[in-house]
Formats: sequence, structure tokens, C-alpha cells
Amino acid sequence: MQNVSRHKQRIWVLQILYGLDIRKKLDLENSKKSYRDFMNEKGALADDLYAEELLEGIIMELELLDAQIDQYAINWNIERMPAIDRNILRIAAYEIQHEIPVKVAINEAVKIAKKYADDSSPSFINGILSKFA
Repeated sequence: MQNVSRHKQRIWVLQILYGLDIRKKLDLENSKKSYRDFMNEKGALADDLYAEELLEGIIMELELLDAQIDQYAINWNIERMPAIDRNILRIAAYEIQHEIPVKVAINEAVKIAKKYADDSSPSFINGILSKFA
């Protein structure tokens, strides 16, 4: 599988994060195993994929990302957010801090939220990320 778009890889990372999150296994060891299993299932080549870097970075910076998201999610606590929303936010927050243009990260997060989250999630995510950026 070649030329996998970053958009598709973000969706893969969201799926992996979501699964780990709902099982309360958001740690580096579980994320690496889940990534390998997921990529084998997809039949994707794991070499040089953005998804691996993104997933590992989010897990390594999870506490910081969650604290930052909490700071901008007025009247919300990250643990109270739907798991899909908080993981979309984690992906975008990580990307904003790691050389992905702010507009790209926010647009991608909103686009993914429109497809995978509640109807109110895209505006919720956009609002938090706009403050975050």
C-alpha cells in the first residue's frame, strides 16, 4: 500500500487511540502493539508511515496534551468528553505543536469529526482548537 494520505493515517490513529482509550490502555507498549496489529490487519506497510510517528508522539505527550486541552475546554473536563472527541483533539493538538500548519490541523480535525463524531462535535472541536492555536 503506497501513498497513503495523511488524512487516512489520522483516521487510523484515531481508531487506534479510541480503542486504547476506551480500554484504558493508553501507554506506549499497548500503542505499539495496537499499531502493529492494526497495520497487519489493513495490509499496510508500516515503514515510514506518518501514523506511527503521530501515535507514538501523542502517547508520549498524553498528559501534557490533555492538560492543554483541559485549559481551553471551558466548562469541560477531558475525561467527560466523548472518547472520539478527545482523541480527535489530541491528534490536532499534537500536530499544531509539531510543525503542521494550524489551519491544516484544525480543518482535518473538523473534517474527521463530521464523519465520525456527533453532530455538535465539529463546532465543539473547532472552538477548542481555535483557542488552543
